[in-house]
Amino acid sequence: MRIALVSYEYAGGVNSGGIGTYVRTAAAMLAARGHDVEVFTSGDAFGSHEASQGHMVHTVPGSRVSFAEAICPVFSRRHESRTFDVVEGPEYGADASAVARAFADLPLVVKLHAPSFTIQASNDSYVGLRVRSRYYLGALRRGRWPDNPWQYDPAQDGEREHTLAADEIAANSRATAERVVKTWGLPGDRTSVVPLVFEPPRALLEIDAANETKCVLFVGRLEVRKGVIELAKAIPLVHQAMPSVRFRFVGRDLPHPADRVPVSQHILKAAGTSATVVQIAGGLPHDRIPPELQSCDVCVFPSDWEASGYVCLEAMAAARGVIGSSAGGMAEIIEHGRTGLLVPPRKPKAIAEAIVALLRDPEQRIAMGRAARAHVITAYAPEVIGPLQEASYMRAIERAGARCAA
Repeated sequence: MRIALVSYEYAGGVNSGGIGTYVRTAAAMLAARGHDVEVFTSGDAFGSHEASQGHMVHTVPGSRVSFAEAICPVFSRRHESRTFDVVEGPEYGADASAVARAFADLPLVVKLHAPSFTIQASNDSYVGLRVRSRYYLGALRRGRWPDNPWQYDPAQDGEREHTLAADEIAANSRATAERVVKTWGLPGDRTSVVPLVFEPPRALLEIDAANETKCVLFVGRLEVRKGVIELAKAIPLVHQAMPSVRFRFVGRDLPHPADRVPVSQHILKAAGTSATVVQIAGGLPHDRIPPELQSCDVCVFPSDWEASGYVCLEAMAAARGVIGSSAGGMAEIIEHGRTGLLVPPRKPKAIAEAIVALLRDPEQRIAMGRAARAHVITAYAPEVIGPLQEASYMRAIERAGARCAA
């Protein structure tokens, strides 16, 4: 197949996150399986190059808002030179929407990662009644009737509109599929689950499972929906039981949705007198993550809700003791009690108990880490995910053919 992946994010490019990691990994997998793959993404300038993983990469400058329109002429030239069989883009940002409109007959796959409404819902839940009341009263004092910025209307959501136009909707987890199908009213017969492909780098697989550092690590953006404030509230409880334990937060600092104060400050405040054992490292390049994982015993990802998560897979590949949220797709990655522990969201006491349990029983933690590593090596390997992704593309091609013939 000749496959186009259209995404603002691309790992190794100027804009990267979980979606970018997926795009680069999926492109490499598909190219290795004999497909002709081209990636259309953002960059510092217009350009094209062949990636070392065997796929072409085309870049356009600009913001996420302008990306869908900006990439369309580049895609058009490549499509006219040699027709693509299928195009895939994320629902987030509707990155392939302009391409889909310009080439309506082209089979379209929309990959569900984490729609904006799921992120906004988590963030909004941290905005209390006092802040909301202040907003409404302020609008009334200015002589206008206030709108409700915390009310979500699916009918006005461009990501939903783009996804509904897809011939195939591929979610990264069952949790994502169920939530988005219900909220957006997506057709269940066009929605499937294709997990993230994951090939652990050697640097992770070479980390010794039998660490003893007394360090607890969080890796990810410092934002409220990631559960970092609840993790911070758990720190005094852990510190009381095990005073020698240290906590390290690695990730870009974002503002709290209620007061716009950096979340790192909320973390330190929530940790209270135990803040002396907390380190805020800030964001780090991706190649610095393996050393961070090597320097810890336990990784904690207590998100309010998480669609899936490469960072969890990376921690498991590093054979760490992993604690994840039971809300969302992480519960499909971690088998509670065998490859890690699951905790309910927003429960600092449960987080603290899980951390203490793993640190007090190194034998169990190491056994879980080894089981986790073995699991992610096999369950998310290209030879497992590749056929699922190819079948997803074939369904899109068949449905587009029937759609165009009707």
